[in-house]
Amino acid sequence: LMKAPLIISSSTPRQNAAKAKGGGGAGAGEEDQGQNAQWRQDARLARQNALMDVVKCVVCWTLGAFFLAGIAWAIAHWTVSLAVPPHVVAPWWALLGFMPVWFAEPLLQRSAAGLYLRGTCGQGPLSLCPTSPTPFALAVPVLPGAPWFCGPTPLPRLAASAAAAVVYVAVEWLVSPLAAAVAGTVGPALLLLRAAHAAIWICEWRLNLLWRKQK
Repeated sequence: LMKAPLIISSSTPRQNAAKAKGGGGAGAGEEDQGQNAQWRQDARLARQNALMDVVKCVVCWTLGAFFLAGIAWAIAHWTVSLAVPPHVVAPWWALLGFMPVWFAEPLLQRSAAGLYLRGTCGQGPLSLCPTSPTPFALAVPVLPGAPWFCGPTPLPRLAASAAAAVVYVAVEWLVSPLAAAVAGTVGPALLLLRAAHAAIWICEWRLNLLWRKQK
């Protein structure tokens, strides 16, 4: 009987084990590279979304500022052209000064880190009642660095809103409708600057958070 030829390998058992280990390490390295590439892609998309949120916020607040300024000039034109007494248009000027300042914080919360047209937004836990959701069901997240308008409680914002209303009415009553229209243009512009600053700061905060996660 012919014996089968004996195949002698030139590799030692230790070298064979090293080769096997090296092959497994290469597979793990390729998997890690794929995960890193996916993570970098997700991080890039997150950065793009953060920057797009800033653009959307600034655009929305700019349109709102032009809208409020247009209302102010329309009221002034209506007052002058029809010779409307000051006490008749005073409530309109009061509303025009009060409402934007009072609703600035919730509107910023709905637009600075993404547009949230629906859902409940608030600062901190909400009180439990049948008509409002629990604090765990908030649809709009609280912004970093909030509140951005007039202090941590609603009272300073209420005082600022009332002060703006008084200023609009006083300027229209004591100076002229034209001066009130100018004041109605400056007020929304100041709110726009504050909202833009908040949106940029929040975007930077989100980007720094991504960099910390990367490290």
